[in-house]
Amino acid sequence: MGGLAFSSGPNALSTPRMRPEVYRAVRDRCQAKLRELFLAVATPIEGPAKDTFGDIDMIVAYDKYRISPVSEPDTSTASVEAQKEAVSRALGAIRCKTENPNTMSMAIPWPKDFPCEETVPESNGPVCIQVDTHFCKSLDNFYWMLFRHAHGVIWNIIGSTIRPLGLTVDEVGFHIRIPELEEINKKKAKVLLTTNSEEALNFLGLKFDDKQWEEPFASDQDLYEYVATCRLFWVKRKAARASSDDKNVVDLDNLEIKEDDEVADDKRMLKANDRRRMAQRPLFKKWIEEFLPACRVSGRYPSTCPTRDEVREQVFGFFPGVRSIYYTTLANWLVERQRQTLWKAVIKPAIPEDIEVNRRGCCAAALKKIILNDDTRFDGIAAPSNLKDSNGIFDEALVRAWVEKIWPVVSDIAWRINQERSMASQLHKEAAKRTGSGEERPAKSVKLAEDHVMNSEQRTEERIEQDGAAAAH
Repeated sequence: MGGLAFSSGPNALSTPRMRPEVYRAVRDRCQAKLRELFLAVATPIEGPAKDTFGDIDMIVAYDKYRISPVSEPDTSTASVEAQKEAVSRALGAIRCKTENPNTMSMAIPWPKDFPCEETVPESNGPVCIQVDTHFCKSLDNFYWMLFRHAHGVIWNIIGSTIRPLGLTVDEVGFHIRIPELEEINKKKAKVLLTTNSEEALNFLGLKFDDKQWEEPFASDQDLYEYVATCRLFWVKRKAARASSDDKNVVDLDNLEIKEDDEVADDKRMLKANDRRRMAQRPLFKKWIEEFLPACRVSGRYPSTCPTRDEVREQVFGFFPGVRSIYYTTLANWLVERQRQTLWKAVIKPAIPEDIEVNRRGCCAAALKKIILNDDTRFDGIAAPSNLKDSNGIFDEALVRAWVEKIWPVVSDIAWRINQERSMASQLHKEAAKRTGSGEERPAKSVKLAEDHVMNSEQRTEERIEQDGAAAAH
C-alpha cells in the first residue's frame, strides 16, 4: 500500500512517512504482540538505503490458539476473519481495511515516545501508522511471501525482465505461462514451477551465497547490479551511441542520461501495473529511466533476448515433470475451447439449411450430444472413435464428413423422439386435468403414452437395421 490505504476518501487519516528509528521501533513492537498470537511472524527485508518508510509489513502463519505446530493451519474464512479481529485488537487498530481474504491494512496510533515531525492538520484526526498484515496458509507460503516481498520492488524489476519470456513470480510461487491461454484466462495459463526460493534463484542465475537475501542492499545501484546478474537479463542496444570508456562500471551519478527512443520503448513494453509503479515507486522508475539507459552506454550486457520457446525448454530441463503438466494443461484447454466452438463452427453448418427449421434444430442438438458427450440414447448411434485423438482433440474435417453422412438418420430419430416426448407430455397434462376434475386417474393415460413410445422405438430400430446402420458406422 505504501502507507496510502487511509489517506483518501471520507474520514481520511494522516499516515506520515516514518524515519528509520520510528519504523524499526514500531515494527519490533508489532512483531512482539503478534508472536503472542502466531507461531511464525516476520517482516520482509526492506528496500535499499531507505531514509523514510510509508508503512510496515507483517507476515504471519499458524494461529497458536487453534492448531498445534505439527498440524495444518485452519484457513477457513471464519478462522481468518477471527485472526484479523485478534490482530486488530492486539495492535490497537483505529481503522481496518481488507482488499482480499488473506490481507488486512490497519491504522494504528503513532507512538507517543516518537514525536511526529510532520505537520498534520487537526481535521485529519489522529496521526497513525499503516500496518499491512498477510495471513499465510502454510509455513511454505510464509517463507515464500518473505522472499516475494523482500527488497521492496525487486521482484517488480526482475519481473519486467522475465515476464516477456513467459515467466511470472507471484504470491503463490514461480510459474511459466502458456501463451495460448494467457489472453483468455490468466489464472489457468500459469503452471507452477516451484514455491522454493532457492530453486527459483538457481534457475534465474541469481546468487544467494552471501547476504543477498539476508539484509538490505546498501544502495539502489547495488540492487540494480544484482538484478542484472540474472542470466535472462538483456538490454536492447542503441545504434550510433558512444560507449563508456569503462565497460565494467556504470556510474549513474556522473552519467547524463536523456529520454530516448529506447527508454520510450521500454516504457511501452511495461504492463499497466508497472507503468503505475513508475509513478509510485522511485526505485522502479530509476531502473527504467536511468539504469537501463546506462547499461546501453556500457555495452556490457547481452543485447539479444532469448525466445519464449528457448526459455520454455530450459524450464522443462530444470524442473522435471513440468513438461507433462504444461502440455496436459494446454491439451485440456484446447479440448474445452473446441467443445465451445465445434457445434457452431462444424456440426451445425454440416447439416443442410433447406430442411424444416425445427427438424434441423433437433438434428443439430442430437449430433452435438452424440459427438461431444458420447451420448448413445439416439437409438444406439455412436460417433466413430477416429473423430478425435488420444488427447480428446477432434479432427474437424472428419467430424464434418461424418455429420454430412449421418445427419439424415439422426434427423429422423431425433425428430421422432422429440414428437414422442411432446405427445407424452401432452397426455400427462390431459390426464392431470381429468384427475383434477374427478374423471379418472392418470395411470391409464400414462401407460398408453409409454406403450406408444416403446412401439415407436422398436419400429425405428428395425428401420435403422435396414437402411441406416451402415451410415452410422
